[in-house]
Amino acid sequence: MQSVIVCRGCGRTIERDFIYCPWCGHSKINEDNTESFEEVFERLEKMQDASRGQQLVALQQQLDELASELNTLALSAEMHK
Repeated sequence: MQSVIVCRGCGRTIERDFIYCPWCGHSKINEDNTESFEEVFERLEKMQDASRGQQLVALQQQLDELASELNTLALSAEMHK
């Protein structure tokens, strides 16, 4: 098994020999290797939290639209009785 590292750009595991991450294109050239795994995981958690926040906002907008459509349908059904 080849040794792998965590990409500092996207957080995916890549082979240590790669110069660029095949997923996000982040370059390993001229990087200092002082960042610990804890720092990497903290940064990834922040990225995930931000992504979850964006997903929650999008879901809330979809729910609001569905509620509006449901209200319209209910009103339409009441008018056609």
